[in-house]
Amino acid sequence: MPSTVAALHGWDELISDPPADLAPAARAHLPQLAELEASWPALADGNRIVHGDLRADNMVRDHDRGVALVDWAHATTGPACIDAASLAPQLVLAGHAPADVARLLRYHPATASSPDTTTAFLAALTGHWHRNARKPAPPDCAPTSTAQPLPASLSSATA
Repeated sequence: MPSTVAALHGWDELISDPPADLAPAARAHLPQLAELEASWPALADGNRIVHGDLRADNMVRDHDRGVALVDWAHATTGPACIDAASLAPQLVLAGHAPADVARLLRYHPATASSPDTTTAFLAALTGHWHRNARKPAPPDCAPTSTAQPLPASLSSATA
């Protein structure tokens, strides 16, 4: 059974009818993004335990013990690069320059050893976010946040 992480996608749906507010960089690279995303499921296998939802609010810093990862609801197995790569969009959203984040990914041991897998994962992840940001919330669910299209800097970081 494929993991939830392997099923990430979105560019494949957006390519046929790109939204008007899609960042110019993403629009210009839609075929490449969809192609990278399509390569992701074949690369998603791995023997590492991955958190699957690594972001700032899932990390707790203790001055004595260091950083602990919490909320393992999306834990799965996959390639070692997933958790390190999933931090890239979070860093861009936090205000770091996409070029600096790209440089970090080039040199981080988990992502540097598998650049094709890292790139395909980031394409699939951002496609998933772009697609889901445009979906209405289910009628029986109260929104927990306001879904908005991703900033242009995030789209250009993966393109």
